[in-house]
Amino acid sequence: MRHALYVERDGAGREGDPVQVFDRELDRADGAAFVERCENDRHHFRVIISPEHGGQIDDLKGYTRDLVRRVELDLGTRIDWIAAEHHDTGRPHVHLLMRGRRDDGRDLVIPRSYVSRGFRERAEGLATELLGPRLEPDRLDRAVKLERFTELDRDLLSHARGGEIALANLPDEGKRASRLVQRLNRLEELGLAEQPRPGAWRLQGDLEDQLMRLADRRERERATARLLAHEDRGVQPDRTRELEAAHSSQRVTGRLIGLEQLGDDARGPHLLGVEGIDGKFWTARVGRLEDLRGLAGVERGAIVQLDRATPEMRTSDRAIWEIAEKNGLTYSADLHRGMRPGDRDNYITMHERRLEALRRDGIVTRDSGGAFHLPNDYQSRVAAREGLGGRESARVTLLDPHSLERQADYRGPTWLDRMADGIEDRSQFRQEGFGKEVSQAWKRRETTLEKLGLGENRADGFHPAQDWRGVLSTMEEKAARERIERDTGRAPHFARDGDQVQGLYTSRIHMAEQSFALIERVDHRFSSTLVPWRPEMDRALNQFVSGRVNGRDFDFKYGKGVEKEIAKALSIGGRG
Repeated sequence: MRHALYVERDGAGREGDPVQVFDRELDRADGAAFVERCENDRHHFRVIISPEHGGQIDDLKGYTRDLVRRVELDLGTRIDWIAAEHHDTGRPHVHLLMRGRRDDGRDLVIPRSYVSRGFRERAEGLATELLGPRLEPDRLDRAVKLERFTELDRDLLSHARGGEIALANLPDEGKRASRLVQRLNRLEELGLAEQPRPGAWRLQGDLEDQLMRLADRRERERATARLLAHEDRGVQPDRTRELEAAHSSQRVTGRLIGLEQLGDDARGPHLLGVEGIDGKFWTARVGRLEDLRGLAGVERGAIVQLDRATPEMRTSDRAIWEIAEKNGLTYSADLHRGMRPGDRDNYITMHERRLEALRRDGIVTRDSGGAFHLPNDYQSRVAAREGLGGRESARVTLLDPHSLERQADYRGPTWLDRMADGIEDRSQFRQEGFGKEVSQAWKRRETTLEKLGLGENRADGFHPAQDWRGVLSTMEEKAARERIERDTGRAPHFARDGDQVQGLYTSRIHMAEQSFALIERVDHRFSSTLVPWRPEMDRALNQFVSGRVNGRDFDFKYGKGVEKEIAKALSIGGRG
């Protein structure tokens, strides 16, 4: 790992300062600890990230973290990494080191094509988002027709007076001016502008908001088509349903088909596709990639449950509320600049336009001085408005990490068993589509249970043996322990309620009814512990954790303080 020493070399930081490595969370990470974690890896990856206009990116650390998050999504695994900024050449750049291990402990394999092109494409896309797209003349033609908010729309709004724009107000810039007129005609076709008189257009007051919603709708339609293509099916309007358009208490249970990114941000939102037990194909919007952590590593076709949830607030709405809350529920551009002096004028203008759209909906008011006044229930009213526009985020629950085909033969408890036993909700079950497949799979499941001595078919139907589900749980736990010991060389045990556990969190283990975190004990080289997994634990992967089991939960902490506690306990134990 000589490269780790190179990235930390003196004099390569800003203004000749020493370089400090960073990781996904810390600006001052421990390079030596990273080298130790890599000691038994078969390989590691070194990447130099050198954006074309890197000097214009104020936060290269944030840029690198966002880039790695997108790479993790592409590769389907969380990556353990460190990096360092170098400013000792004419172009600021970042040296990135990644471990050669996936989050499940297997070797990380990155295709040669991704190493040569994938990183570059992700880096270029992210830089474009940060620095803004540059619409070259040959791209203006495409921008004219787009059903989303574009740079042309931003130009039109900046030249509008009182919501109207005349030909005389347009900049005299040849081809660009011509494209602006074409864009006005396109907005008129979309019902977002009208001509009160020749040579003049009146723009919709919430033009940006409406274009964003239109873009959301079109992006969702494309994502739905891609999800259906996973099953080699075309669009089927008669059986396709959107969770957000259903009743507020709607719950969907079924087979996970896949997820598709909505927009250009890999962090979300995403669209999930589920074949429901009601025979319908359901789509649901999930706002953040973090909300999908529970699905990492599951089989294709895993069984999930979707519930409607409270619509998420936009970043701009949160910023508006935070500023107004500290200023007597008042927002203005001056108050914004006073609290956040680093924000650019066009960014502040975007917040004012957002509030103007909310004013027309009767949510906020505006005084003669241009300041906006927010109601006490601003957050809930904005959330309700967003829910009507499809920006709601569904709640996703994993019911079984195994596909229906796997469950039929699985030597452990399954969702199929719970359905047959009446534990799962069957109110929406229909003998069509996926629902019919469930019935067929249960017939195969009955045969498996009979072979295992856990039931028998009689004239009046299948009769399970006494405590059949308990026996299946015991079988699954035994198989899991044997597999983990074979793969890691450590004998695992399941922690009991109230147990205090500490050690190195190395991987997540999916079992039929719950996921577990595997923690390697540091006081015994041949022992490990399985504790209930929770999504927040992914931040502590390959780090030392300490906590207590609380029923089906694990209250834990991690970081330098935990490492010191464990080291101290080991030293005391060694002296004893």
